Formats: sequence, C-alpha cells, structure tokens
Amino acid sequence: MTSKSPTPGHRAGISALTLVLAAAGPTMIGFTGAVGVFWALMLFGGIALILSAIAIQAVQVFRDSRRIKTLDAEREDMRRQVRDALKPIPELIAQLPVLGYRERAHRLQGIAQACATALYMLVAPHAEGVRANVFTLKENPDRMEWLAHVGRGETPRPFISGTPRGDSAMEFITELKPVFYPDLTAKQPEGYEGSMSDYETFISVPVWSDQKVYGMVSIDSPVKNSLTTGDQYLVEVVAELIATAFVVANT
Repeated sequence: MTSKSPTPGHRAGISALTLVLAAAGPTMIGFTGAVGVFWALMLFGGIALILSAIAIQAVQVFRDSRRIKTLDAEREDMRRQVRDALKPIPELIAQLPVLGYRERAHRLQGIAQACATALYMLVAPHAEGVRANVFTLKENPDRMEWLAHVGRGETPRPFISGTPRGDSAMEFITELKPVFYPDLTAKQPEGYEGSMSDYETFISVPVWSDQKVYGMVSIDSPVKNSLTTGDQYLVEVVAELIATAFVVANT
C-alpha cells in the first residue's frame, strides 16, 4: 500500500510550528533572570519547547524516511512484475528463426498469447474485468480477427470491412498511432458499436513494421476511467514486441 504523502500545506504548518517552538524555547530561557521566583518555570518551559521542536522534527524525518523506503520498495516490485510478465515474449521470439515457416505460424499464436497474458498480469490488479487482446489482419485484407485474448470471458468480435466498426478499425491501424478512450459513455470513436455493458474504456495500438501493418494490440475494461496513460505505454511496448515476432515469422 502506498503511504499517503502530506500535503504542501500540512508540511508548511509543521515547519512553521517547529520554527516557532525552536525560537520560543531559548527566548523563555533568556527571561529566567528577570522573572524572580518564576525562573524555574521559564527555564523548564523553555527546555520543553526546545525538546518539542526536536521531537516534531525527528518524527517528520522518520516519516519521510519510511515513506521513501516504501516508495522505493513499490518501484522495485513494479520493475520485477514488468520483468516477469514480459520476459517470456523475447525468449519465444528468439526461437522463431530456427523454426520452419509453418512452425513459425503456430509459434506466433503462442507469442500472441504470451503478449496478451503479460498485459493482463500488469493491468488487472488496478482495472476490474480487464481483457487483453491481440488482433491479426487477414491477408485479403477484409477483416481483422483475434489471435489471442486473456481476461474476462467475452470473445472479441472481428472487425469486418464494409461495416462502420470494421472500416473505423481498418482506418485506425493504417494511421499507426495509439488511441485511448478513458470513458466511452462520454466520447466514442467513429463507428463504435459497443454494447456499453461489454466495455466502457479501451486502449488500442497498431502492430506494424516498415514492411506492413499486421494488426493491433488492445486492452479494455467494463469500468470507465479504470485504464491509465501508463497502461497505454505498456500496450505500446507489447505491440512493438509482437511486431518483431510478425516480421520474423513472415520472413
């Protein structure tokens, strides 16, 4: 769990209080000679103020140190999760060149499944009901069908040329740019025909190389605003990896 960071106003208040106590303590001690029988009260009162300032500062330093350690641990854990999720993909791609042409096609589907699984592992912890998909463009090319998907049970529908949804998807992948719709109830892409009970947010990234366009990688969730810009970066990385696999498999 991420430790809650104090607001700038809260930190400023603590700093101001520490400064006041640190200044007031020596001032009170300085008046011990001018207050007669109350000298002890001023002396010990001043010492108490100084000790309070020191204690507040020590607590603040301890909290800052603990928060930094917690954040560092979370960053290390995230790096480990990314490594564990993505590591199988380049290992499978590296095996492609030694396979025959027909075997490569079969292995490509396994790589697509590894890509979808990696995205699901990385996004599912914070996006309820997420589904990760890899689509491939058929040779005609009049349609784009799923090659792999992981997540909630609904099977992704194909994108078929000649339909508003299909034509929109075909146009999208040729633009070679990622798209992110955080809330489909507020804004939808042209040709969108979602049921609104299937998914309310999605990210899609074309899969392409200098030679051709191969398809796309996408993630979606039935909960609007559950995906993030960070998730888009992950989809972009996976799309680059599967693009490499397509190039090698089709060589």
